[in-house]
Amino acid sequence: MDFSNKRVLIGLSGGINSMAVLCWLSELPPSVKPLELHLFYAHFEEHSPDTRLFVEAGFAFAQSHFEKVFCQVTENSVMEYFEENNFIPHPTISPCSSEMKIIPMLKYSYKNCIDIDLIGYVKNEKKRFDRLQLKAKHDLFFQKQFPILDKDNDYCFEIVKEKIGWYPQIYDFKNDKGKRAFTHNNCLPCKNMTAKQLDLVKVFYPNYYQKAVEVEQNTGMYFGRSKSDIGCSVCKFD
Repeated sequence: MDFSNKRVLIGLSGGINSMAVLCWLSELPPSVKPLELHLFYAHFEEHSPDTRLFVEAGFAFAQSHFEKVFCQVTENSVMEYFEENNFIPHPTISPCSSEMKIIPMLKYSYKNCIDIDLIGYVKNEKKRFDRLQLKAKHDLFFQKQFPILDKDNDYCFEIVKEKIGWYPQIYDFKNDKGKRAFTHNNCLPCKNMTAKQLDLVKVFYPNYYQKAVEVEQNTGMYFGRSKSDIGCSVCKFD
């Protein structure tokens, strides 16, 4: 891939996969590295405690490996968003992600004439890739590319540990079966979590869990609702 005359964007989510894309990009020969590298991070108060430090480590790494790096950070709170709208979105819809992450990043991309958006989907995310590919066909402004789509999560942890030196502690917590308790570094809790995942937030991040309980009480809604509840939820939001 030759990015030498391109303005390239990576949306750093605070998760392992998007950081792995940045690390992958750093390994390209200098002759094909981006003309400009833009890093966009939508910070949420509900991110795990060391997420911002992790992203800032990514910023510092990029600045030492690319000639022109531009970093953009926005400040958000998903719990405040829910309370302001008196609504906790159903898992099948994501106005919180759209309004506080996707739309601001799109506006940034258009303003800064981004040519290519690099996305950190890995090979077990083919369904997400297929859905996004359908949407990308209608985007006339910049390309979406998936440089680590042939990799797995093990690759992501290995390259991030090698290049950045560490990753957020949330990935080291284990459930009662000895597997990773959290596979993503999303909001704590995320509206998409199952009952079991919510229980894990209660165990490992009790302060975050308690705030979510307060939001449920204030809105009269709750996290992880079933699909049968979506009708009234959408009406209330509208």
